[in-house]
Amino acid sequence: MKPQVMQYRPDKYRFALPNQVWSWKLKPPTFAVLAYLCWLRSHGDNSGVPDPGSLAVRLHMSPAMAAACLGALLRRGLVAQDLTPTIPRAGGRAGCFFTLPHEIFCLDLGHGAIAVYAYLLCCEDRRTHQCHPSYNTISGATGLAVNTVMKHVVKLAERKFITVERTSYIDDKGMKWNGNNCYTILPIRTAVEVFHRKQLETLEETVEQEQIAGLLTATSKGPL
Repeated sequence: MKPQVMQYRPDKYRFALPNQVWSWKLKPPTFAVLAYLCWLRSHGDNSGVPDPGSLAVRLHMSPAMAAACLGALLRRGLVAQDLTPTIPRAGGRAGCFFTLPHEIFCLDLGHGAIAVYAYLLCCEDRRTHQCHPSYNTISGATGLAVNTVMKHVVKLAERKFITVERTSYIDDKGMKWNGNNCYTILPIRTAVEVFHRKQLETLEETVEQEQIAGLLTATSKGPL
């Protein structure tokens, strides 16, 4: 009898959001809080109601902002009093949901970059893992300024969540123009590896600095 081989299933480590979430025009911090609550639900987390402090740490915002986001979601009926999302789970008609990797909230991204990344995943062609929304389109969907969108795109590319390829086209008069960027969604494992590598480098630098400081202190004291 052959032993069973455990295969990595990316779809088993993702959670879903409805495509219509962009029509709700949530501010990026509020979107990130809603996505985080959906992530908790997908985990079956029963550790209690998340407080604004824990949300603030996870999503790079102040506790006051986190509390305001929770209030906005409650007023709009998108979460219940226990902060469980009221939006339906994935299922029903195909194409009504997009999915995000579970690791998204463990990689120190911040709410703005999470919103941009989520929109690119919503636009992604599932066969090619590519999409071509303009900066203005991303800005309109996420509620971020175009310059802020550009900043987060650079951040996502540097951290290997995506690659960005400039495109161009020639009009009917033979003039060459810049087109929309072509975004390729990379496997989340790549971003995880980059994150861990950066953490290790930071730790090594800290240890080295502490060792140097210790040597300097010992040298400055000198022999009595």
